[in-house]
Amino acid sequence: MIRIISKEKIEDDTINRETNKNSRSFRPAYQWKGKNQEKKDKKLRQYAFLDYGFVMVLLCLVIYASLFTYLEYDFVSKKWDNAALLVQFTMLFAFKAPFAYLEVLLKKHAKEIKDSNISFDEKVNMDLEFMISKLNDRTKYLYVTGIPLIVIMLAAFFQVFDLNPIWNKFPVAVFGISLYLLIRINFDVFRLKRNIKKVNDIMK
Repeated sequence: MIRIISKEKIEDDTINRETNKNSRSFRPAYQWKGKNQEKKDKKLRQYAFLDYGFVMVLLCLVIYASLFTYLEYDFVSKKWDNAALLVQFTMLFAFKAPFAYLEVLLKKHAKEIKDSNISFDEKVNMDLEFMISKLNDRTKYLYVTGIPLIVIMLAAFFQVFDLNPIWNKFPVAVFGISLYLLIRINFDVFRLKRNIKKVNDIMK
């Protein structure tokens, strides 16, 4: 039996090998079928903006709203009942962050080192490989944040329809999970950028 492999599949495999040179393959955040690689990269960059920049703004807003509601600042606490939709969208967008942005960083890095013949420090390669393997293990994100996110999203969903009488009990939980997400997302980005910088320093 002859297996026919599409041109798009061959391009994806080639780019994955280049993107993750000397390291394990980074698992893509999103899969798009029927698009050439240029369109996929453009789509990925658009999602990366939502995945990181937009999510940071949403998380900061939710942290502000939940904190000052808990501290019973009248101006904010009176509006907490109407913040459910904001909370729901924030949790939804933050669930897959910042993997699209990390993928963009890795693709950009791969293009920079593609034609380089420099012998990289083995420790740098091992650090990157270990980091990518940890980022690919996304079940830990599901266990740590998945259940709280689902609970908060359900609570916010019912509150949108005024069906959640205990919504005023959620500011602490929303603040805690939002602060954790803010720190975790930025830490993942910081670690990857730090490793990429090490490689760039070797190339200079």
